[in-house]
Amino acid sequence: MEKQQSSITVYKRGEKYYCDVAGAFGGGYTGAYAGASVEEAALFALREKGRYITNNPKGGNMYLPKEVRDWIEREEVNNGDKI
Repeated sequence: MEKQQSSITVYKRGEKYYCDVAGAFGGGYTGAYAGASVEEAALFALREKGRYITNNPKGGNMYLPKEVRDWIEREEVNNGDKI
């Protein structure tokens, strides 16, 4: 089976964030609890990025709510690093 791009999707349901992940060989999961705050959801997404996207030669995509994406971008500016 050929590898495919991975994908990470974080979404908000009520006041909590959840995540769906598709891995390189079609594995992954749906509906995992990602946190109750924007920061928790962002950190969860970045951990999963390391597991599923960074380690996949074909890369992948992250689909994030605006507030989660904004938190990550703010941290990149504050730390001077590209996450």
